[in-house]
Order: sequence, then structure tokens, then C-alpha cells
Amino acid sequence: MSSSRSRFVQRAAIVILAAVGAALPQIVIAQGDALVGKWILVPERSKSTPGPARYKEMTITFSAAGKGFSKSIEGVDAQGKAVKGTAEVVADGKAHPVTGMDYDSASWNNVSPTASVYTFDRRRTTVAVGTRTLGQNGKTLTYSERAVDAKGKQQGTSVMFFIKEGVDLASLAPPPGAAPPPPAPIVVPPPPPASSPDEDAGDAALAAGNDDEAIRLYTAAIEAPMKTPRLYYDYISRGIAYIKKNQTAEALKDFEEALKLKPDDLDARFRHAGLLVQQKQYEAAIEDYTKFLEADKDAMDPNRAMALRLRGFSYNTLQQDVKAGEDYMAACMINPMLDVCS
Repeated sequence: MSSSRSRFVQRAAIVILAAVGAALPQIVIAQGDALVGKWILVPERSKSTPGPARYKEMTITFSAAGKGFSKSIEGVDAQGKAVKGTAEVVADGKAHPVTGMDYDSASWNNVSPTASVYTFDRRRTTVAVGTRTLGQNGKTLTYSERAVDAKGKQQGTSVMFFIKEGVDLASLAPPPGAAPPPPAPIVVPPPPPASSPDEDAGDAALAAGNDDEAIRLYTAAIEAPMKTPRLYYDYISRGIAYIKKNQTAEALKDFEEALKLKPDDLDARFRHAGLLVQQKQYEAAIEDYTKFLEADKDAMDPNRAMALRLRGFSYNTLQQDVKAGEDYMAACMINPMLDVCS
């Protein structure tokens, strides 16, 4: 898989998570109010694999700025080198500049009232993907991150735990028995089969943010008399372009077509279910998430935690509170940093 395709797939998953996040209930403290201020790294509650921890010291300061935040970072890395950087943090899915760090741009999307997903890029290649989560009523901040190579292969993980300035660490609830799991994996499908000129141009248009042109090109490929072997990817890719244009109904149809071609694809099932939640088709979403959960054999898969959390939300909306509570509890057993766990 080329680095551009890997980067595209990682961003696509984040776009879809953000679309799901728009449907979540606003039941906890808003990120905008809680993020502002200084956050102090707690090394004993942070870790990296492979070790050692990436930073010995770090403070992050958020200030409201425009449509998002300005972020300043100061610290000392594992080798004793001083670190000082700045970033623009806007939850719009677009790359914004970063200075002074080992990456030069970052993109963000909110997926719940307390959680955001992000990518860090260096020279237009994704080097890390992660989740930032507020916890304990805005007193803690956790970055769960995966470092990846140019092909999207995981190189390592890290969890960085911060407390807000003025918060007494001893007053906080103790950490869970294990460190919070890494963020929901950005599932990278195997390289797609040989493609047509329309499909190649569609991929380039989608990566460049030219969604209308991408839709036109993928439509031409889908409607061509001679189908290519990557028809599944065409539906997924056109669906992503529709999501970016907030045309959720059209995106839903494309993911349904993709599932007809690959009904056992867990990534497509997970995304399709999220679109059903956003469309308020809660009974259908429950059915879809149930299929996903029955097929997902990894009991600690972070995507499983999100599926349980959103199925629980769907049950809750349908006033099936007992089933909702069971799903929330199961989700928190996998990922205690979810918004329903505090």
C-alpha cells in the first residue's frame, strides 16, 4: 500500500468516527470549557511500548483561539532533550501546523463530548494516530497513541496521563488494573486490486479534499460496463466522500452496497452501524452492532468497546435501559476512559 493510500485510509476512519460522534448525547462536561488551562504529565501513570517512556516531563497549555485552541508544549524527552512546541488545535478534520515537535501538522475530530481522535503527520505522511480523552469531570487528560510507519504498520504505542494544574493526584480515583488500551485501531485494509484511471483519479481527488470530483469519478467507475476487482473500495471511498459532504443517506447506501460485496468485513460493518446511529435508525444500528460483536473474536478490541458504547446508546434511546446499562458496563471493562465510564 502506498503512503498516500495508507494516509487516506487512516483519515477516512477518523472522518467516520467523527460523524458518529455527532449523534452522541451531551451528557458530560464539554471539551471546550475543560481543556483550557495547564496540564501536567504524570510519568508514573504513563507508559510506552517499547519503552522507555517518551517524556520525563511535559506540560501542555490550551488557550481558546478562533474556532479551536492554541496549544503550547514544554518538556523533557527520554534522552533529556528539551522539547518546546506550539500547535493549532481545531476539530475540523483538516491538517493544522505544528512547530517544535517531531511532526509538523495535526488534524483533529471530536467523537464524543470527552474524546477526540487525531493524526500527526510529518512531511504529509502520517506518523501517529490516537485518542485524547478527558476524564474525572475534566481533571485528567489521557493521550492514547499508536506510532505508525508510512504503510500504516504499528511501530509502538504510548499512553500519556495528565492532570490539570491545581488538581491533587491523590484525590483522583486510582488507575484501572491495566493502563487504558490504545485508541481504536485505524483498520487498514489490504492493498486494493488493480485500479482503473477513474479510480486512481478518484483516490487523488478524495485525498486532496475535492469530494465532488471524487464522487463523480467513483460513480463513473461503479457504473462502468466492465467492473474492476476493487468495486468494494469504490463504494467505501464514495461513501466517505459523501460523509465529508454531510450526505449521510447517500453514504449509508454505499456502505450497504459494500457489505453486499463483503458481508464479513468487520470494518465496513462497524462504519455502517455508525452511520445508522447518525441517521437515528437505532433498531437497525443495534442489529448491525450485534452482528459486528458476534463476529469480532478479539475480546479486548477497542473497536468492540465503541460498538458496545454506541449499541448501548441506541438501546438507551429506545428506552431499553437494562440492555443499555449492560452494554455500557461491558464497554467500560474494555476501555475505562470512555465518556460513560466516569
